[in-house]
Amino acid sequence: MSDDTVITAAGLGVDGEHGPLFSDIDLTLGAGFHAIQMPGGPSQTTLLLTLAGRFKPSHGTLTVLGATTPRAIRRHCSIAAFDDIDDLDEAVSVETVLAEQRRWLAPWYSPVPRQGGQAELTEVFGDIPPPLPDTYIVELSDLELFLLRTTLATLSKRPILVIGDLEHVRDNARRAIAVDRLGAIAAQRTVVVGVTNPLGSDAPDHELHDHRTQTEGD
Repeated sequence: MSDDTVITAAGLGVDGEHGPLFSDIDLTLGAGFHAIQMPGGPSQTTLLLTLAGRFKPSHGTLTVLGATTPRAIRRHCSIAAFDDIDDLDEAVSVETVLAEQRRWLAPWYSPVPRQGGQAELTEVFGDIPPPLPDTYIVELSDLELFLLRTTLATLSKRPILVIGDLEHVRDNARRAIAVDRLGAIAAQRTVVVGVTNPLGSDAPDHELHDHRTQTEGD
């Protein structure tokens, strides 16, 4: 493994209740922006969460910045846009979810002011106006919600950001904006995103890893 390698997987696989969810995944990811192409669903989600240390592989090996156990890998990886994991309560405000995340990450003895997170909002949203603090989650567009969930993940300051399926942003034009923002974020930390289709030639510089043939049912 070279010094600039961030994630290495060899023969990686996870078995589900009814057989393999994916198998024989080989990956070498350096710093930057990476898109992993697989059919959307449990196989893609499980692979991404395994790379982020949230699942233990059934087969093969995984090394993330020198860490090889799920617990150690989790210290390097934040995640965003995974159903049933980082969903947000629609009845609360943007200010509330930012404050709650900052309190969760802070040492128990450290007071956390309610206002904050503006630097991370600026990093993620870029030139896109971020939602106002008193905006309720239910009022956000799918793009704004995707970027807010990404912002919450960046608050942990971990060097790797793993993003669930981009289909959370349904409109093609808005999805292209989301991809541009992930490309910008990748200048500061490694970004790994799940995709069902290639990002296209207009996307920011990235590496596409096609693993459509290594999922359940193949």
